[in-house]
Amino acid sequence: MSREGSAAHSDIQTSLEGLVLDQDWTFSKADTSYLTHGLHDYPARMIPQIARRLIERYSLKGGRVLDPFCGSGTTLVEAMLMGRDSVGSDVNPFALLLAKVKSTPIDFRRSKFAATAFLKRVDGDHRKRERAKALPAAPLSIHPNLLHWFKADVCRDLEFLYEEILKVEDDDVRDLLWVVLSDTAFKSSNIDRRSSRFLRVLRPDKLVEHMPDPVGHFRRKLSDSVERVTSFTDAVPKGSLSAVGFGDARKLALDSNSVDAVVTSPPYGEEKNTVGYARWSKLSIAWLRLRDQKKPERLSLGFLPATGVQEMVKQLPSETARKLLSDLVQRDPERVRDALPFFFDYLASLRQMFRVLKSDSFCCLVVGDRSIRQKPLDMDRVTVELAREAGFAHVESFHRSIPIKLIPWNTPTGRTISRESMVILSTA
Repeated sequence: MSREGSAAHSDIQTSLEGLVLDQDWTFSKADTSYLTHGLHDYPARMIPQIARRLIERYSLKGGRVLDPFCGSGTTLVEAMLMGRDSVGSDVNPFALLLAKVKSTPIDFRRSKFAATAFLKRVDGDHRKRERAKALPAAPLSIHPNLLHWFKADVCRDLEFLYEEILKVEDDDVRDLLWVVLSDTAFKSSNIDRRSSRFLRVLRPDKLVEHMPDPVGHFRRKLSDSVERVTSFTDAVPKGSLSAVGFGDARKLALDSNSVDAVVTSPPYGEEKNTVGYARWSKLSIAWLRLRDQKKPERLSLGFLPATGVQEMVKQLPSETARKLLSDLVQRDPERVRDALPFFFDYLASLRQMFRVLKSDSFCCLVVGDRSIRQKPLDMDRVTVELAREAGFAHVESFHRSIPIKLIPWNTPTGRTISRESMVILSTA
């Protein structure tokens, strides 16, 4: 594979195919929700412009691009649009559904699904059942605190929509409808979205004013989603394929030397104290009855707390992380006990990425800095140190300030991430 443009940082950035690329990584005015990227919100999402540039620069058309932390599927969509095959895995069942839907072309004529006719029938049936007071009861069994997170009338409407979706026969269309229902449930919930961890409901005065219309939101969202999927379907080159499946990044179910490039945004730390993907998607998982897998947080990196903390800190093959944790271990061993396992799990994931990549290929990681007990930790540097232990060579890193995000900037636990790095590694 040619390594043109892959050496040190320069003013002109060149792809493997000789294309000259802009160096600005901020994308402050870019539309980050075009095509299927706008189907559903997702926290700490890699924006498509970054995924596109990394894929364009560090892979070739016809290659196979892997995202072992695929989340909402940004990398998969961009790889397909650029004529690459893509494979994605995650441990979060809702992420897998969303990634699959975003990266699946649908010919609505061939599937015999007409959104206008479907919505007309849904609206008519809802009005009839509402007048007859025959809407389904709130499905209290799907979540122990359902009526804490949703008003009772909202639950009845959401369950009505759930039952209507079950009648749709085409698998791909039905999956799209599940994503629309998830978005409807999230936007109709009592969640106070100013909280980064999605653990709080709105204040009582705000709850009184909160009068969601789930059926109306579903109608508008489905119409928009069908347009997005149709445009995506038209834009994808023929022959581009995507595969999405459950997978633990620490033990990838892929053959060695089978992937041409990795483009991914791994977690920045243990879920308990950083971005709570499982917490964020818990209501979607409940409403869609995604119960076929273990609780996703139990499979997240760093879930199991460390034992023998002081000895593990000494063994950590990242000088940057080791120094910070060594300073903390005497005065806050419990916090170190929570944080430490993530770095070993992250190393295990990097080793798997190195194993499945072909020789002379690239691994592109988008990582954000984090803090532990308000002590900042440079995750770019930590990633490079752990990656070298896994066998990678560090090619270069780029940095960007994050102009906008789903999670609030300031929360009760402190200020959230405002900078991220694109770390480029090579198997050469």
